[in-house]
Amino acid sequence: MRVSLVSTGGTIASRRGELGLEVADDVHDLVASLPTTTGIQIVPVDFSGRPSYGLSIADMLAAVRCVQAEFDSGSYAVVLTHGTDTLEEMAFLCGQYFPRDARLVLTGAQRAADVPDGDGARNLADAVAVATADVPVGPAIVMGGTAVAAIEGRKVHTSSLVAFSGGAAGASALVEAGVLLPLSTPSRGGLLADLPVPDDLPRVDLVTLSAGVDGTHLLASVEAGARGIVVEAFGSGNANTATLEAVQTAVGKGIPVLITSRTRNGVVRPVYGDGGGADLERAGAIFAGDLTGSRARIALALALAHSSADDGVAPLVHRMITAGAPC
Repeated sequence: MRVSLVSTGGTIASRRGELGLEVADDVHDLVASLPTTTGIQIVPVDFSGRPSYGLSIADMLAAVRCVQAEFDSGSYAVVLTHGTDTLEEMAFLCGQYFPRDARLVLTGAQRAADVPDGDGARNLADAVAVATADVPVGPAIVMGGTAVAAIEGRKVHTSSLVAFSGGAAGASALVEAGVLLPLSTPSRGGLLADLPVPDDLPRVDLVTLSAGVDGTHLLASVEAGARGIVVEAFGSGNANTATLEAVQTAVGKGIPVLITSRTRNGVVRPVYGDGGGADLERAGAIFAGDLTGSRARIALALALAHSSADDGVAPLVHRMITAGAPC
């Protein structure tokens, strides 16, 4: 059984240097940390060695194409190591560009490779176990003994070993000493699995609201050339009149605006007037369901890249939220 291990850097490959933690290990060091498993051939792929906070969307799309190439070359499963800071974005891309039953597992570490209580080797071994399990769980993030669907995953703690949550969707599986306990299967994702992966995505900016905010940041995104804007609004999807006016300006210029919540949990709804969600909907804003801001940003960029001019982005965004059929 051939399993490709694609390394992109991150804390799992980092050690303490003169200037702080630096990516120091390559994919062969990661392979060396794995226990010997009968019947599994680990194929090392040293894609890159960078902290994930320095990666662009174009870098992530290149990693997606690398994973696709490994599947195309005959790999039974692929494990992708990645820094946790932007693993949420990487996972959402993988969750859309691979089928819901793909044997693709993303993992990383919260602690560096040179600390005595590091978590990288354990997470990596668990990732291989999940990727090669009898029953596939679909594209997933595996860390801290828990697998969550890649399309649902979001980082919820800066330092905890159980740093990722599947939100309301919960966990896909638990893994302990190589033994997998499946819990659920993803109902969303895989919409773009049959489409080519572009070199880059259109620019989408993320604007977070705070008490007393005006439309300055949103209008700055318009002037800077953003093709789309995601607003992390208050509560269930509310703003104020100044922000509402900025949203009207953006939509009037043909720039789609996607509304999510800065709370990062729950569903946004167009309920309140006086600058609230109902007014935002009347202004032409699109509501992002339960997507977090960072995932909504990727969703809107994907919709801009793959929607026709006639249909607009709203239908594809809606399908990403409501588990529509693949394109």
